[in-house]
Amino acid sequence: MAGKKTVRHKSALKAARQALRHQARNRAALSQVKTAVKNLRTALNEKTANKADLQKKLAPMLGLVQKTLMTAAQKKIVKKETASRKIARLSKAVHQATHSA
Repeated sequence: MAGKKTVRHKSALKAARQALRHQARNRAALSQVKTAVKNLRTALNEKTANKADLQKKLAPMLGLVQKTLMTAAQKKIVKKETASRKIARLSKAVHQATHSA
């Protein structure tokens, strides 16, 4: 019994290959989301005297974060509720940073 090989079904081997490809794609997409969120949070923490300049800088970044998060949610990389919650909190932070006195 020690020298006998186990049977490997073609479908199981194909499923394993597919799983590796899917895992790599999902990991890359999640990395994009994390990078976009990190860049927005870094920009939020920078001190700028002019609120108009800050708003011009943060608005496109927030749009990019929203796009990447919702795309990841559609592909079920992150849950829809999680994406919505992150977007809401980041939007609130951007609004407070650009409209506070």
